Amino acid sequence: MDGPVERARRVGAEVLAPVAQATDQADAVPAHHIAALADAGLFGIYGPASHGGSAVAGPVARAVHRALGGACGATYFVWAQHQGPTMLLVATPETGLRDRWLSRLCAGDMVGGTAFAHLRRPGPPAVLATPVHGGWRLDGEAPWASSWGIAGVYTVAAFTTDGDVVWLLVPGHEQPGLAPSPPLRLAAMQATVTVRLRFDGLVVPDTDVVLQLPPELWWAIDDGLAARLNPAVLGVVDTALPLLAAHGDQAGEVAGALGDELADCAAANEALAVDADAGAVDLPALAGGRAWGIDLAQRSALALLTAAGGRGMERDHPAQRLVREAAFYAIQAQIALGREAALRRFLTARAPVA
Repeated sequence: MDGPVERARRVGAEVLAPVAQATDQADAVPAHHIAALADAGLFGIYGPASHGGSAVAGPVARAVHRALGGACGATYFVWAQHQGPTMLLVATPETGLRDRWLSRLCAGDMVGGTAFAHLRRPGPPAVLATPVHGGWRLDGEAPWASSWGIAGVYTVAAFTTDGDVVWLLVPGHEQPGLAPSPPLRLAAMQATVTVRLRFDGLVVPDTDVVLQLPPELWWAIDDGLAARLNPAVLGVVDTALPLLAAHGDQAGEVAGALGDELADCAAANEALAVDADAGAVDLPALAGGRAWGIDLAQRSALALLTAAGGRGMERDHPAQRLVREAAFYAIQAQIALGREAALRRFLTARAPVA
């Protein structure tokens, strides 16, 4: 029987990649993409067997991310956002909450979404959770929430009035106290249906609290995750290089050199990720590896666009889509350490080409 990586590659090759250009321009990721991922058992890769998941090892999970990210960026991102609530429910001490939701999320019967990037913003809390009788009141705005209209439930993070970080389950539909903006017009990943969520006194009961963490623990977790390279970045390179090689001898030579670099970059980042999985988190090294991968994806996509010429700027050509997806990963899950490492790489390419 095929494992998760083989199933991800098959769904990517047979379902996602052939229509990636159309999906890139669609209003939303097609429902049959979600169904194909669910049928392949890919929604539950982080869930336990007790709830229908497969609880794969870190290297396997990263290979699945890479395969799906290379096939279709928008579909991949909807799928990746789903893993946020899945992993939080695995970690919650609230067994009743886990039993109520996790099996459906692992099966893909219910798609999950998440809204938490606002925690990284400086200044006053973007979303504030105030304790009230029987639960928490949410006020403020989460500026990034993908999969609106696709996800049935969201994990929403907020700072409490005491400075803790609380994660709450919120149904994925408009309701009193919760209003979405119209879908944002994005340069990449438009079909993820990303909105701003406005909270105005939404009360979430205590029974829907997933986790409450002290801020120092949250920042340690978030920094350790955000400093890593998203394996989907390598998927962009996987897709770009064969297309580049098809453009003749010089393009093939460039593709070969970039392919050699890809092997080195992937191996280095995987070694760092394995160490981090085991608790040996080297934040500067992780951030440096992430910066390398993002830089490689941008160069690979731009090389494809250069070889394709004007044709590559048409919306039905993969070159311009891959350039935009590579740019998206430069800012996705960005923290100060990652931004600094990425910017430093620009200083290493100042000399003119001989």
